[in-house]
Amino acid sequence: MKKLMLAFFFLAFCAADFFVFGEGLPLGFGGVELGMKLDDAKSALKANSDFGYAGDRDVSLLPGENRVLIETDSDNVQRHGFLTRCWFQFYEENLYSIIINFNPERLDHYSLYTTLVEKYGEPEDFSPERSVWKNDEVTMSLERPLSIKYIDNNISEKLAQQSLVQKNGYEITRERFLDSL
Repeated sequence: MKKLMLAFFFLAFCAADFFVFGEGLPLGFGGVELGMKLDDAKSALKANSDFGYAGDRDVSLLPGENRVLIETDSDNVQRHGFLTRCWFQFYEENLYSIIINFNPERLDHYSLYTTLVEKYGEPEDFSPERSVWKNDEVTMSLERPLSIKYIDNNISEKLAQQSLVQKNGYEITRERFLDSL
């Protein structure tokens, strides 16, 4: 009985930390929020042992300018925690994407979904693969098998526009050469 009560209080504590109360959608989880600078996010990850952040060895550079990825694995730290792997993506030192994977042995999709609906209303988009809530600042999605993603809409749109840049002469010539092989 004590274990059940302890598990209930721990889940309630995690749920309180997980959600930002108020009208808007949350900007993140566990003290890590979209828009944070890289060093601030590292400090927040260190402060929350649920993530299993091991320091700079979890940080890598992505192809392209000013892109950094932090990958954490709480399975290495807490085998019975609520989180598994998490990813934090930065552009120009600003956190713009958070992916939180949950331990399916400790939480289930239905519980997360019903909690999100109670707090934020029905999703804007719903399919068997994902449920999406969105406002001007953030897109939050609950995805199968069991993850929540937070995306900074402004930075995401900026990156999408950059990817629409037309190819230069070298890229076109290179493509034609490769096609001729």
